[in-house]
Amino acid sequence: MSSRKRKRESKPAKSDLISQLPDSILHSILSLLPIMTAFRTSVLSSRWRYLYKDFPLRLSDYFFNLDTRPPHNRFHMPDPVVRDPWFSWLRMAVFSIFNSHHGPIEILELSLFFSFEMDRFVKTAVQRGILELKLVPFDFGRDTYELPLSLLSCNTLHQLSLQSCRFPQALLPSIFPNLRELRLDSMPLPNDLLSKCPSLETLLISTYYDGPSISISSQSLRKLVFHLDGTPTELIIKNAPNLESLMLADEATITNKLKVLDAPKLQRLGFINANVRAIQLGRTVIQQHKESLKSLPPTFQVNVTPCRMNMLSSVKTLAIKMEHYFEKPIPMILKCFPGLENLDIMKYKGNGDKCYLDKGMWEEQGSLSFLGHLKTVTMKGFWGDQCDVELLRYLVVHGKVLQTITLLCSKHITKNFVDIKKRQICIEKRASSNLALVFFRDTKENVHFSLWNDMIYY
Repeated sequence: MSSRKRKRESKPAKSDLISQLPDSILHSILSLLPIMTAFRTSVLSSRWRYLYKDFPLRLSDYFFNLDTRPPHNRFHMPDPVVRDPWFSWLRMAVFSIFNSHHGPIEILELSLFFSFEMDRFVKTAVQRGILELKLVPFDFGRDTYELPLSLLSCNTLHQLSLQSCRFPQALLPSIFPNLRELRLDSMPLPNDLLSKCPSLETLLISTYYDGPSISISSQSLRKLVFHLDGTPTELIIKNAPNLESLMLADEATITNKLKVLDAPKLQRLGFINANVRAIQLGRTVIQQHKESLKSLPPTFQVNVTPCRMNMLSSVKTLAIKMEHYFEKPIPMILKCFPGLENLDIMKYKGNGDKCYLDKGMWEEQGSLSFLGHLKTVTMKGFWGDQCDVELLRYLVVHGKVLQTITLLCSKHITKNFVDIKKRQICIEKRASSNLALVFFRDTKENVHFSLWNDMIYY
């Protein structure tokens, strides 16, 4: 016997330690892999052949598409797309994985299937304890998918995202018993939906809404995000005792009316656009005079109306957008937030050389109550024009506990520019000895304004 053969025979065989792990651990490992990688483990050995069929499934046909499509054609969908061989193969692959899987389904995201094909996926997912579901019918814009009653009564669902779908006309007395987050895009919101969702904490409404007003009444809702750029409507926060965050697209209050009537725990609010048509904050109503809608600068009136909340004293963080010609409502708005601690300001696009505030108007306000609590100010799109300087000078001189003013500049920052602006803002007369004034170049990815980036239409 040759020495090479004896050496090969004497070498101990390597043991497959991973395959000796219990099924539960292997299922956890498979659930962390991309779906196609998990699917391919079935060819490793007889031990792995059927494991993929029982692990908790997390299937997204969108990421499935990006993970498997050839790089040169990854984002190309020919017209008509249904004749594309790659599109047909993707659908068949998703069908195959879904139909061969027998275990629980944790996450399911569908965007390659038509409305009439959705039911079989949704009903199976409900039976297997779906946790997160996203439905975007491939034929959106042509017809909408009506949600089955079995989904509305699913008690395992925690997160639901819908686009171009519709709710049944007759809703059950209670729906989505354990749903925590709901996203609606390009579809109407039934008036009684929120009152029927006992556990809903986060609601996101995007683009299209079919109705004159959206009335929010919910005992459980904590966060509301409002992206609405379609038909003008009215958003009314009627009864939201646990609402903590109300986030509006930066243009939302231009075309849409806003009424915050009862939200005693509201802590974060924005954007409120200075070019506001009509807004009610507690008992304070601010609206433009009808005769001044076409004049520049416009005029505004402030009225007081009976309301359960006098002011929005609980709000700690406020974001406003300063539109050119529309600076006058800002003092009126700030008076409604006596406990304000963080003020984020987004400037209009472009360099405004003129200020349409009356000279000395800010000093006429005196020391507003929120200035005793204000700690941080961030201004995005700072040009250093007269309107910027007058507002910042007022905050610097009267902000007794102000700690930081962060200016995200729309122009190149030089030492000379910084020195001039510090002098104009009267930083030496600051009321707070701990105040720091810092300058950064403004970018879309700037972390100092990251809280509101998703609400800005660039």
